[in-house]
Amino acid sequence: MSKLEVTLSKLRKYVDQQGGYDLEERAGDITLSFVPAFPEALEKGWEDSSPPRVIMHGTIRQDKIAFHKVQVEQDNQIRDKDMEIAEFTYRSWLQYIEDNY
Repeated sequence: MSKLEVTLSKLRKYVDQQGGYDLEERAGDITLSFVPAFPEALEKGWEDSSPPRVIMHGTIRQDKIAFHKVQVEQDNQIRDKDMEIAEFTYRSWLQYIEDNY
């Protein structure tokens, strides 16, 4: 089971209030993309260029999203992020959304 989970309705509310996030839903799949502004999510080593876009792919079961793939887009290149590192990076942010929205 993914450690990157959040309630869909809470994520929608967060996205609506924060701006800068794209949330797409298609037949039980979800894609969340954004340029991170919170320190925990900023990619290291990108100081000399613009921050990368993060693309999170997940599936919806009832009202829960389980993200199973995280990608980073920088300079028109997309690379997969190691899921252990992604969990370490984004789990507390998703927990914040779960607890506060």
